[in-house]
Amino acid sequence: MKTNKVKARDKKMKNGFKSKTNNANRFIFVFFIFLAFLFVILIAKLLWIQIVQSEELTIAALNQLTKTEVINSNRGIIYDRNKKEMAINITKCNVFYDMDYLKERKDESESDFKNRKEKLYDEDAKTISDVTGIDYDEIRSKMEGDKVVRLATNIERGKAQELKDLRLQIIKENKEKKDNKKSNLIPMSIDDVTRRLYPFNNLASYVIGFTNDENVGQYGIEASFDEELSGISGKNVSLKDNASNKIPLTDEETYAPKEGYSVVLSIDSNIQQFAETAALHAKKENMADKVSIIVQDTMTGEILAMTTKDDYNLNDPRAPLNEKQEEEWDKLSEEEKMDILYDNWRDFNVNDQYEPGSIFKLITAAAAIEENTAQPDSQYVCNGAMVMGNSRLTCTSRTRGKKTLAKGIEESCNMTMIQVGQDLGAEKFLKYIKAFGFGKKTGIELYGESIGIVPRSYKDISKVNLATMSYGHSIAVSPIQLINAVSAISNGGFLNKPTLIKEIVDANGNVIERKRPELRRRVISEGTSDKMKMMMRRVVEKGTGQRAQVPGYIVGGKSGTANIATPTGYLEAYNSSFVGVAPLNDPRLTVLVVINNPKGGILGSVVAAPVVQDVLEKSLNYMKIQKTEEVDEKDEFISVPNVGGLLLEDAGKILIDSGLRFNNNSENVLPYSVVTNQSPSAGSYVLKDTIVDLAVNDKDSGLLIMPDLSKKTRKESQSILNSMNLEYNIKGNGDFISQSPRPGQKLSGSESVTLNYSKIDEDFDKPSEENSNNKSFNEEKNYNSEKKSEVNKKNKENNKEIKKSKSKKKKSKENLENNNKESNKNKRD
Repeated sequence: MKTNKVKARDKKMKNGFKSKTNNANRFIFVFFIFLAFLFVILIAKLLWIQIVQSEELTIAALNQLTKTEVINSNRGIIYDRNKKEMAINITKCNVFYDMDYLKERKDESESDFKNRKEKLYDEDAKTISDVTGIDYDEIRSKMEGDKVVRLATNIERGKAQELKDLRLQIIKENKEKKDNKKSNLIPMSIDDVTRRLYPFNNLASYVIGFTNDENVGQYGIEASFDEELSGISGKNVSLKDNASNKIPLTDEETYAPKEGYSVVLSIDSNIQQFAETAALHAKKENMADKVSIIVQDTMTGEILAMTTKDDYNLNDPRAPLNEKQEEEWDKLSEEEKMDILYDNWRDFNVNDQYEPGSIFKLITAAAAIEENTAQPDSQYVCNGAMVMGNSRLTCTSRTRGKKTLAKGIEESCNMTMIQVGQDLGAEKFLKYIKAFGFGKKTGIELYGESIGIVPRSYKDISKVNLATMSYGHSIAVSPIQLINAVSAISNGGFLNKPTLIKEIVDANGNVIERKRPELRRRVISEGTSDKMKMMMRRVVEKGTGQRAQVPGYIVGGKSGTANIATPTGYLEAYNSSFVGVAPLNDPRLTVLVVINNPKGGILGSVVAAPVVQDVLEKSLNYMKIQKTEEVDEKDEFISVPNVGGLLLEDAGKILIDSGLRFNNNSENVLPYSVVTNQSPSAGSYVLKDTIVDLAVNDKDSGLLIMPDLSKKTRKESQSILNSMNLEYNIKGNGDFISQSPRPGQKLSGSESVTLNYSKIDEDFDKPSEENSNNKSFNEEKNYNSEKKSEVNKKNKENNKEIKKSKSKKKKSKENLENNNKESNKNKRD
């Protein structure tokens, strides 16, 4: 029998085993519960993936395998109205370079690998530079990092093919010499891209605009119609692995691109060329900062030509615009260059505003006649000046006393227009200003159009502002607003939306959209329009616009001259302008010319009217518009040239060569006497052989005036400046470029004169045998005295001919007298 002690031990052991067994079972139970929980979670996750996320994950997987290649569409062509191509597509090439191509060899150190890599880059950059013509440093500077970089853009296909051939040749050599492989040009790749080409370079550059390297329009029509021109890109979709190999048994889908629509402009490239040639000539002749011209179809609002000189080359829009920019370009930072480029790309005709001056008198007169507060025969009085508050307003017309509104417009009388504006009133005046489209965008199809500066309410117009606004000051307009308003005055009172687009066509020539004249509103009646045309005709036939006459056509117009306004005040510089309409009996063309800061003559009637005449005459003949007026060939009339600021002998030669004669009443002419005034004035039309009286600064006047030396050689200029006892610095010995001080400027005698010629000859100033034995300073004086004697002799000969001019027949005499009277009214408008 077991003892109690043994029984107690057995019981304890049994209870311990049971306890351990229970603990083990509990652990196993918990473990299986945990496994069951994990299994449930796994099942739930699988169900979530298979059911809920199935579609999303499938798409993600396909996206990883799907490779999409974009197929660019061809950009639409830009045509002029006659379907002449002005912007086309050509194939160019981009050069890329894989900077991670070269790998370090096992048997070379890190420094050796770096040297080998730098050597490869140097050699490849040199090769690419030699073939493409791009600067080596520019190519080499782009070889950085460990990715594919673009080294060159828009390379000609011939040069790109030459690089491809060099690369293929190296690959061929590597196959032949397996143990001596070269890596040159192997990292290079070349892609073909479609780029824009503008066949006429600068022609209509502000209208057409240009594209960037991604073929996206930046300015002009290229930007505003970028969506229509770009079309829709195509795609090539396929399944490929990570090595870009196509996965077998998978399909490949191609979506063809949709070519962009082509745009047909309202611009006529021939009239555009007339305008650009005239603008370039006017800029050079008047030494102006800019010359802007717009030609509009008077009846429809279509823009036939629009230009500003200087302008940029569409094929190289980031190049400097003129010589001044070229000289400073390399010294400028990138930010400064971009500021200049943005300014170069601004279109003055659309993006800028200016005070129109006397052209705005047409708006004032039209509003007054329409409201019946004035009529062409309404009487006004001009006393030459008027005081309003603290302001004294003056008149540029030289005639005083009573005059009609028609006469006031003809003579560009400020005082007359002030009274017309007062009778009209600020409220009605502002109503017509806005009705003619000022203070709002015209809606022309270009970005960045200016709205000008117009009072918000008639209550904001003071008496002084009402007075100055009536003759085109204290108000700012854009050229496109102004020409559109003048067209409305001339076409019966209809304000059209100006447009640059004629139609939009597809690649097959089918018309997608045809632009038709869009009438904004009728501003004035036909009767008012007829009265305005009558007054505009008088301006050209008898008034300040005589230089705009076109033989065979009735031309109407108005001149304008106004100081250039800035945020800080007015400059001592002018915008000189003229607007012309022809034929006035059946208006077809409106031409606006704005000359920014001309040097010498500043009157719109003198500097801008001849430009309008040139563009109108060429355009009317090109359009084969029938002449309605007889051309009087019996009496030959000549436009008096502007000889102000010229030396007397140069002025006399120009007048004689023009078929005129001259007279100078002074007996004390100096060798450096300069023409200070002339009668008849410049731009007047007079009979051939008419005598032009010239006033000069002689000994009695005591004035020292800077002569125009542009027509003088270097030696002649030296002689003249020596006789004037002026210090001078003459640079170069080629063609004359510039002078300072400017011609016609009064001098004190202490100034230093600078003359610039086109070419500098280092040996020019070295004393030669001929120069050492040449005239001394005193001999130069004798030479000038001889010149003076020649001039006086010419004066006496011309004076003898004065009496002969009286034998002209009566009709010619009357015409001459009328022209001489009217020419004296040439003034600042």
